[in-house]
Amino acid sequence: MEIFKPLHFSLSERYHKYLVISAINDYASGRLLDIGCGNKPFLKYTAHRVSEHIGLDHPASPHGNSAVDVTGFADNLPFESDSFNTVLLTQVIEHLEDPGNVLKEIARVLKKDGCVIIAWPFLYPLHEVPRDFYRYTKYGMKYLAEAASLEIKHLKAVSGFWITWFSFLSIYLFGKSKHLYVIFYPFLLILKGFCLLLEKIDRNQESKDKWTWNYCAVLKKP
Repeated sequence: MEIFKPLHFSLSERYHKYLVISAINDYASGRLLDIGCGNKPFLKYTAHRVSEHIGLDHPASPHGNSAVDVTGFADNLPFESDSFNTVLLTQVIEHLEDPGNVLKEIARVLKKDGCVIIAWPFLYPLHEVPRDFYRYTKYGMKYLAEAASLEIKHLKAVSGFWITWFSFLSIYLFGKSKHLYVIFYPFLLILKGFCLLLEKIDRNQESKDKWTWNYCAVLKKP
């Protein structure tokens, strides 16, 4: 069954991780704090950019603590002010009860001109329940950032309608039955290619903002 990996995994790699990696290459430097680090999926991409990669996660993380350097909570970071040049917060903020306070804590531990690389879901099913609290538009994230005295340097929708629609279909079928997914796999593979083509044709940014499954942004401490 391992050979039939759900096709939305590859879309996640292409349309989410690519933007985060690009932001790391453009903005990461110095000491980096990876909040909600899990198994540190971006560690190999930060190695050439930062002097230190510190992973923080809470004790009950569903991803385990084997890669965690510091156990703690995002709304009460166990670090001194002005300690980090970069903070990584990917697919985490929707799981936090008080995201506004978390961004203020991040601003506190960031050095001047430090950056937060953040990614979060918009149109996406419930996950890691019951700790799945919020979905943010780009306007919601701008509001949270400004309230924490952080500037938006970069903000981009990850996908448009076609990729989001295909991802929902793939997630739904995979969740229903892995055996059924294997049966439909050839059809889904063709459909994925068709949706990728339609996604490439649709260059309307307003459409992407309405239908994206994820956002990626870079926030800066002035």
